[in-house]
Amino acid sequence: MGAKGEERARKFAAFEEKCAALQAAGYAMRDKTVSIGRANWLGLLSALPFAAAVLVAAFLIPHNYALVGFFWADLALFFAALFVSIPVHEGLHALFWAAANGTFRGLSFGIAQATPYCACETVMSRGKYLLGSLAPFLLLGGGLSAAGLCLSNVTLAAVGAYNVMCAGGDLLVAYRALFCRAEKLLDHPVRCGFYAFYREKKS
Repeated sequence: MGAKGEERARKFAAFEEKCAALQAAGYAMRDKTVSIGRANWLGLLSALPFAAAVLVAAFLIPHNYALVGFFWADLALFFAALFVSIPVHEGLHALFWAAANGTFRGLSFGIAQATPYCACETVMSRGKYLLGSLAPFLLLGGGLSAAGLCLSNVTLAAVGAYNVMCAGGDLLVAYRALFCRAEKLLDHPVRCGFYAFYREKKS
């Protein structure tokens, strides 16, 4: 087993240990995960209405396409923005989970099935989990989309819509977290989503 495999095994062992500790403390556990592949296409469906609304609005209002006013420079800036958005997206997950938990410990980055991800090993409340999960959607997707619409700039709005689509998997996970009513959530180290922990009702 290589270093990558050993690290993966360590994360999964730590995950199972935390699950066992929570169950021993009286919590019932439910699996709220999906595979990376399934999350990718379900996430696209989740984000598509938001991205479509941004682009339709951008074309309905008086608009322009220029960022700096030179075609090739604008084109280069557009694709550079798409590329830079990817690490910034994962960085926002990490930043807001770290702020919510008061530490950067337990955060990790990786790529699974050509999909970049940020994972958090800390057991969190539903609110903290949602804060880190939705940060890229709200700040990158929503923020850039709003800026593009306010400035009547279709190119900037398109970058925002792209980031909305990139946050599709996050939206899918957030929907599950929002409606699961669990007291504690633990991010899964391999699959997309989390395990939810509920206080078992005493008879």
